[in-house]
Amino acid sequence: MMFDEYRNEMLNLFARMIEINAVNPSGGGRGEEERANFLKKEIMKWSDDIKFEEYVAVSDGIKRPNLLFHLDSGKSLTIWFVAHMDTVSEGDINLWKYPPFKATVEGDKIYGRGTCDNGQGLLSSLIVLKYFIDNRSEMKSNVGVILVSDEEAGSNYGIRYILEKRKFNPGDKFIVPDFGTPDGSMVEVAEKGIFWLKTTVIGQQCHGSTPDKGKNAHRLARVLEGRMDSILHRDFNHNDTLFNPPYSTFEPTKVESGTTSINIIPGKESFYFDMRIIPEYKTDDVFNEIKKIVDEFRKEFGVEVILEPVQKDEPSFNSKESKEFVDKFINSVKKLRGIDVKSVGIGGGTCGAFFRRMGYDTIVWGTLDEVEHMPNEYAKISNIFGDAEVFVHLIRNY
Repeated sequence: MMFDEYRNEMLNLFARMIEINAVNPSGGGRGEEERANFLKKEIMKWSDDIKFEEYVAVSDGIKRPNLLFHLDSGKSLTIWFVAHMDTVSEGDINLWKYPPFKATVEGDKIYGRGTCDNGQGLLSSLIVLKYFIDNRSEMKSNVGVILVSDEEAGSNYGIRYILEKRKFNPGDKFIVPDFGTPDGSMVEVAEKGIFWLKTTVIGQQCHGSTPDKGKNAHRLARVLEGRMDSILHRDFNHNDTLFNPPYSTFEPTKVESGTTSINIIPGKESFYFDMRIIPEYKTDDVFNEIKKIVDEFRKEFGVEVILEPVQKDEPSFNSKESKEFVDKFINSVKKLRGIDVKSVGIGGGTCGAFFRRMGYDTIVWGTLDEVEHMPNEYAKISNIFGDAEVFVHLIRNY
């Protein structure tokens, strides 16, 4: 079978990588530096022909490396594979049946934090690089692998940082193996915009027995939250069947209370919305509507309201010219697996969106069980090598 000669070597590399804790600093971890240094050292042993670049961002004194490996075939086109090195934290350790930062093999599964998200895609990408180092004559394009930091916390020190520092060739294509289904039957080609918004209502604190002397920020916040929820759903109600669900979503989520006592009327309260916007709209369209709602609310109740965007990224979608790239990829999956494959959009959040916004044709795909961020996260060994086989087929036939 394909990759038999690499199987033990690559699984050993995977196990050693998983044992290097790379929890994103936003989740209390130490970041990606140790894992990146390990991968750089091991990969560069494979061939002197690998061109290597490193872009290191720094956040709060922590180095956030981003690694680029490029294998040149003399072609003008490079197909880049993009995977992230950081992980979320392990969560409640009591929910794990195996140590989260030790790769444990049970049958076809490798357990450990980050095995699925995004270790599986990372290893599949490296298998492709390794294969074409040994089979250069089969390459119909150049092959690149980009290993990034900070995907789990907005990519400010990962993809965003790379795109500020480096230009890619206009015709380059990108594959991000960080979304998938258990059979690989969906290829992600678009993402909704992401708009996270913090809204703070400033009332007037007073004693719980004399509410007439204050302005209850909790009650007022619920009124404003309800208005925003209702009006946004009403005014941004178009459907796009590429997505599931096929409409924009506006979900109130987190609340920060202005009091910890039962007998205090709170003078301040903050609430958050997680909004996912279909490509028909821009995030500014939504924000401008929210500003109108808030202006009317201020006048009606005589209170101050503060709006603070937490994250704001536009929807992303491929150009019409990307159809050839997408079709060729889908044909590779169909030929190797004999299944129907369709293009879909998702709610947003992968590295692929950043490349699409820069005008690069990008697909996001993998064969994944939905166990990312869960206790007992795992990757299937068969999926790791099976996805790599699809990638190799594409490059052989592009």
